[in-house]
Amino acid sequence: MLMRLVDWGDLEKEHSRVPELAGNRQSALTVGVFDGLHRGHRALIKKITQMAPKLVPAVVTFRENPKRLISSDHEQWRELINFEEKMDFLDTLGVALCVIIDFSEDFSRISGGAFVESLCRFLRPAYMAVGVNFHCGYRRDTDAGAFKALAENRGVRVEILDPVLEGGLPVSSSRIRQALKAGRRDEAALLLGRPPGTGPRGGA
Repeated sequence: MLMRLVDWGDLEKEHSRVPELAGNRQSALTVGVFDGLHRGHRALIKKITQMAPKLVPAVVTFRENPKRLISSDHEQWRELINFEEKMDFLDTLGVALCVIIDFSEDFSRISGGAFVESLCRFLRPAYMAVGVNFHCGYRRDTDAGAFKALAENRGVRVEILDPVLEGGLPVSSSRIRQALKAGRRDEAALLLGRPPGTGPRGGA
């Protein structure tokens, strides 16, 4: 694996920054759970990897889906790919740096504004891409528009991407789960962009 992995907690503790991690370059950044790395997720990843080599393509993601951790119905939020598979996918897609958040009660209480400030301080993004339905912060207090305003106030260019559509509806992890639960594997494969259960290079 060529992609470098860093824990969010280590960034907070050591005040590490992208210059030390990636040769004094700024980053092109996206943030999300990226459960399944479906076609919509890969549209975001493509945006940041297109910025290389001038900017470091960086992803901030979670070790486990926060919804699964806080929900009483763990089966509803069963992961479409495990953590190791997600890392392998991101590496294959050209991500150079991946920051891993271990979701906790303390992290859940961080406001969206404080999160954006930390992203800018630790990872020095020059560009960020998020989906139109993106939310972050305590009780989802910051939507994509507010995230864009907060980051642009700090000099970061932010692009909000419309969802990738299939059959007139957005591609989403929830839609893929519903298709798999109903046994519609062809539909799930169409939304994922690959057969369910296959790895980044097409194998199981």
